[in-house]
This record gives sequence, structure tokens and C-alpha cells, in this order.
Amino acid sequence: MSQPSKYLSSLRDALVAGLLILAPIGLTIWVFLALVRFADSSIRLLPGWARPETYLGHPIPGLGILLSLVVLAIVGYGTSVFAGRRAIEWVESLLASVPVLSGVYHGVKQLFENVFSPESRHFRRVVAVEYPRRGIYCFAFVTNEQGDPALRDCLPGDPQGLVSLFLPTTPNPTSGFYLLIPKEDVYDTPYTVEQAFKLIMTAGIVVPSEVLGRIRTEETARPVMGD
Repeated sequence: MSQPSKYLSSLRDALVAGLLILAPIGLTIWVFLALVRFADSSIRLLPGWARPETYLGHPIPGLGILLSLVVLAIVGYGTSVFAGRRAIEWVESLLASVPVLSGVYHGVKQLFENVFSPESRHFRRVVAVEYPRRGIYCFAFVTNEQGDPALRDCLPGDPQGLVSLFLPTTPNPTSGFYLLIPKEDVYDTPYTVEQAFKLIMTAGIVVPSEVLGRIRTEETARPVMGD
């Protein structure tokens, strides 16, 4: 290899190494700052006399996150007392009286209850399914393992044997497809939800270290043919 080519190859390797180090850090900082700016925008909901910039002359970065946490804690504790529950019930009844908002509110509420409730089993199981055709596999998250009785007269076969899945897209797993798959066509995987998200967001480039360690351990323990 000539000397200029050697320098160009070395420069390319250095650029790739720098990109691999700085890109994840930069994207993480960008997402964090975006969340801070979004939370800080909630300060504008306060009256002028309650805003810090009224007295300091400039806003306080990150105060919106603190305010959001305080509001969430107050609402959470408030629902444990009688007056707080009555207030929430009044707000819910008010939203239920508005045709469009009622559907949006109840749908979002059920989604959050199913995803974040400790007792919920929704979105806890990572599976593989053949999609969009046989022989091609995709990761998906089970959202409901119970069949839908309303589909009994609409679909052939056994609609009660269908599993509801969310199939995310790459590299943005917040969008995807809602699928109804027969239970026998759903295959369990060794991945947790967090590990599956890493795989999906990186298009399979980043394999969780826990899974790699388990695979290496199994390969080491596997007897060699002929021994």
C-alpha cells in the first residue's frame, strides 16, 4: 500500500471511530434537550406573575421538568383522597360529554393503563412473526393475548385464537402496524422489551450484550462432535 493510501485509510478509520463515539452521545443530548425544551414550554401556561423570568429577567432551563414532576406527584397523591377522586371524575364526565374528545381520552387512558400498570401483561412479551411473507421474520410486541369475540362472525377459522401484536418499524419504533396473528404462528424470543427496541432501532447492528454472553456460554458448553 502506498503512503498516501495508508494515510487515507488511517483517516477513514479515525473518522468512523469518531462517528461511532460521538453520534450516540450527540443524539442522546439532542433528545434530552428536546425533552427539556418541551417541558419548559409548560411554564408559559402559568400566569405572568408566577413565571421566574418575570423576576429574574431570564427563564431557568429545566424548570419545566421540575414543574411537570411536581404536577404529576400532586395529581397522583390527590387521587388517593376523596376530593381528588371526585375532581378527576368530574373532569372525566366533562370530557365524556364531548363527542370527539371522549373517544380520544378513553383510548389514550386505556393505552397508558395497559402499558404502565404493574399488573398489566400487555407489551411485556417480545415475539417473532413471519411478516410480510413466509420465511421473513420480524420482531413484534404482544399487546393482547385474548381473542376478540366481535370478530367471531367476521373472520374465518378461530378468531379467538388470534393474538394482537404491535409490529414496530426501523429505525423509528414508535410507528408500526397492528396485526392479528394466529397463536401458533407467534414464536417467543429470549429478548426483553428494552433489548428488542435496541435491535429494532439499530436495524440489528447492536445485539444486546446479555444475549451475546448467553450464546457464547452455550457454545462453549456445547460438546464437540467426535469427543
